[in-house]
Amino acid sequence: MVVGVATLVVLGAVAGVVGLLLSPRRRRAAPSTAVLLGVVLAFAGGFAGYLLGPKGGAGAFLTGPAWAGAAAGALLAVVLLVLPLRRRGAGRARP
Repeated sequence: MVVGVATLVVLGAVAGVVGLLLSPRRRRAAPSTAVLLGVVLAFAGGFAGYLLGPKGGAGAFLTGPAWAGAAAGALLAVVLLVLPLRRRGAGRARP
């Protein structure tokens, strides 16, 4: 169980750093925010995959569906960090 949790933390942290490095420089999130977002979404995806998929022997946490969910959550973190968010009033013409 401890190895599974540590794996999710590392997977999420790596996803956060990758998203941070791929994001536009002018709209870059704080590094701590990027890593935290990656870890939280990897945990959420891993937990959802664990709940929806078949359980491993002896209650193993990181089964195939849990890995897939964690990877999907980490990928979502990268996408959220890379895509530029529209700022309020961005569509208005400037005087």
